[in-house]
Parts: sequence; C-alpha cells; structure tokens
Amino acid sequence: MVAIKSSKTTPRTAVLLITPETGRLPEGMCDLARFISGKSGGLGEVVTALCEGLTARGINCHLATLNLKKRFQQEGNMDESEWRKIRYQIDPERIHLVSSSIFADLPSAYAGDVTLNAAEFQKQLINHVIKTVSAQNCGKLILHTHDWMAGGPVTAYAKSRKIPVLHTVHNVFTRNVPVPMYLGVDLEQLDHDLYYSEEKGERCIDCQATAIKSATLVNLVGHRFLEEIVDDYFMDRAIIPDSVRQEIKAKKAFESALTVLNCPSLNMYPESCSFLHRNFGADDDVLQAKKDNLVEFQRRTGLNVDPEAILLYWPSRLDPCQKGVELIEEIALKFVIEHGDVQIAVIGDGVGGDRTHEEIMGRIACASQGKICYHRFNEELSMLGFASASDVFGASLYEPCGQIDQLGNLFGATATNRDTGGYHDKIRELKLKIDGAPEDSGNGFLFHDYDVGGLWYGLHKCVEFHRRPAEVRASQIKRIMKETRATYKLDRMIDEYIKIYERLNGGMPLA
Repeated sequence: MVAIKSSKTTPRTAVLLITPETGRLPEGMCDLARFISGKSGGLGEVVTALCEGLTARGINCHLATLNLKKRFQQEGNMDESEWRKIRYQIDPERIHLVSSSIFADLPSAYAGDVTLNAAEFQKQLINHVIKTVSAQNCGKLILHTHDWMAGGPVTAYAKSRKIPVLHTVHNVFTRNVPVPMYLGVDLEQLDHDLYYSEEKGERCIDCQATAIKSATLVNLVGHRFLEEIVDDYFMDRAIIPDSVRQEIKAKKAFESALTVLNCPSLNMYPESCSFLHRNFGADDDVLQAKKDNLVEFQRRTGLNVDPEAILLYWPSRLDPCQKGVELIEEIALKFVIEHGDVQIAVIGDGVGGDRTHEEIMGRIACASQGKICYHRFNEELSMLGFASASDVFGASLYEPCGQIDQLGNLFGATATNRDTGGYHDKIRELKLKIDGAPEDSGNGFLFHDYDVGGLWYGLHKCVEFHRRPAEVRASQIKRIMKETRATYKLDRMIDEYIKIYERLNGGMPLA
C-alpha cells in the first residue's frame, strides 16, 4: 500500500461545478473570473449565482466549463494576443477551462456539432480536470454537474472513484453520444453505471439518463415539474425522454430526488444592473424609472417612442417545442391592433441553427409599423427590456423552472404565462382589495390552455391591469418587487445547496 503524506492543515472539501455555460463570474473566485462569460440561458445565470453565493460564504468553489475562446475575446473586447497574455500569465486557480479547437470559435456550447462538443468536453473532464481538482484538494471533492452535457460518463466516472455527485436537471433534453466518440475513455470500467441507447443503428450513451442514474443525488429546479414527470404528464408528446423519466422516477422512489428553486444573481437586480438607462429599486418612483428605461429601449429597438405604452416583453428563445413561439406569432399583430396602447418586444435567438422563427418574427415586426420589435439575443438589450416592461410573458408548453417571471417581478413588471411547471410554482393570480379581495396579493396572470386563445386571455387580463390608474399600479408593483426579493433571496438558494453538499460530505461542514 502506498502511503500518502498529508499536510498539517486539513484541506476543505472542494465543490466543482461542471457546466456548459455560465454568466459573469464573481471576481472573488480568481483573477481570471472577469474574463469568462458564456451565458446562453437560465442555466448560466444560476451557475453565476451559485459561484457568487458559495464564494461569498468562503466555500472552496471551483468551476469547469468549455473554453469558448472567441466568445470570451469578443465579450472582453480582446484580440488574440491579449487573450493569450491573460491565459498564460493569470493563474486560473479555481476556474478550469476545457480547451479544444472543436469549440474554440463557437458562440456557445450548443453551436456547431453539439454531440462532438459534448464528447470532447466530457473526455477532458474525465481524463484531466476531475483528477487535477481532486488532487489539489487531497481527494476531498464533490461534483455538481449541470444538465446533460456535464453528464454522460462524467458522473459514472465520479461514482467509480467514490466522488459524491449532485446532478441538477435544468431541462429534460438529452443527447445520445455514439460510443466510438469516447475513444480514450475506459468505458468498460464504468459499464454498470452507463445508460446505453441506440440511435441510427449505433450504440450510444444517453447523457442525461446516465447522469441521473449514476449521480448520488439529483435535483430539479421546480417542485411542480418533478411531480409532472413522476405523474406521467406529457405522455402524448415527445417532451420528456422515456429514459429520463424512468431514471427520475427511480431516484424519487429511493428518496434521492430533490428540488431547489432557482434564484437570480445579485447583478440581475435593477438597483445594480449595469445595462440600464436608469437604475431603480422598490423604494424609488418605479413607474417613472420604467418610463425612462422604456423610452431608451424604444429608441434602440425601433419601437414607436411612447412613454405611456404598455410593453409586453418576451425574453425567451424562439422555441416551438417548449416556449410556444408559434402562439405569439399567430396573435401578435392582431393583439396590438385591437389593443392600441400595447407594444410587444421579442428578444431571443432561434434554436440551434434554425433561423425560421427569427425570420417570421422579423417580418411581423416590419409589418407592425413600430408596434412590435424583434432582435436576436443581446444581454444589454435584454436586461433593458426587463427594466422597460409592463409585463414579462411567455406561453410555455412545459417549464422545469423558468426565470423570466422572477426577473420581471424584480424589475417591476407583472408575469404572464401558462399554468405549468415552474410558472405554477411561482406565479400567483393578481388580486386587489379594491376589487373585493381580502387583501392585495399575486404577481401576475396564468392561463391554462396551450393555444392562441389561452395566450390571448392571459395577455388581455394583464393589459386590463396595466390600464388602471398610476397610483393603483404603483402600489402593486412596489409590493411585487419587495415580495419577490423576500421570496427568492440568493442566500436562500445557497443555503439549500449547501445543505445538500454537506449531506454528500458525510454531514461535515464545507467552510
């Protein structure tokens, strides 16, 4: 037996977050943090919030993600020589960038050949990153993997090395990666914990199902969505892969499936967000601040400049499988014609390389004569949209968590969406004392049917509220902003994750 010398001080257990995307990282992690941001959705925002909260608590937090070199350069306004200087002269410490020419020039982990990206990322995690971080911390390590791209044989490998794993399911998507693409990884020793599948005649590894199967604990980001999976919702549609549903049910049966609601990062608050024309908080003149931001948003997007307009804001990807973009396409023009005081803004990219819905929304915007705008995702414009919006809406067929409603409420907007998953968890119907309710309550409007009639109904209810006198709206908006801050505190989410990590750490504290 080989004797391993230990240092005099007992090392703290490290938490390694493995993720295909992240938002702007807290500089407290290390000097490299301010140069890394590859966000392309809510997952990135949650990872940012986790890094922020864990670092502030003094927890030994590491992060592994893809080195999207070209994107990092563009976001930091750096050329190749400047980026090279940063990479060769700054100690990455707790940020572990997985580099490969396969994805170096891609705008996100989900661009290009996604299956190839995943295989390359996962191979390097197994062969290099996990060993390195474990060795740095004398073998005291917990993995927190995020979604299918961080799964596959990664979690199976960790299990084989007795490294506890928390796997977070942000969405039910999976990918079947052909076994030959894992050349260089000893899959035979992991065989028992892999979930095999077949696609186009090839033997594959189902990345999400494997991650769930081999993780110590699994968490979903919404209570209602976990219930919908276990209770066999959406069986009539190709939404939840059978493999994913089966493995989540198994984890639930063994009391290894948990839920932790997402909370936004502190840099997403209107008091501190750097992308606004005017920052504001719940104690300010919110309606005036939103008007000031609205006028700037209208100027930048091509909407008719009208500070009194009711702005309905769609900040989600143009996804016909989940987000219901085809519903807004069908009613948008008619809705703004019949509601003359309403404008609609859509900021979001199509799915993958499909530009179909981007082109459709562009045509709708052109035909609206300044009543509707469409722009591809831009973080600065997107956040200004939240600050300008009267209501933040969507039409999700299903939703593991969703964060646009939380952000809308933080920024002084109501939220409208379908009564499913995360929106069922978080949106409460707006009820007012002046209408006979026992007290003022709620933060938005829900509709049940996944069709144009349901979306129209929800948006019409929201517009009726925003036509009320300013003094009525102001008091409700301030209440909603304050309640959202109290309900979705970052500290609360961090507390829940730390409890899970400590459970994985044998009940021992991390800090």
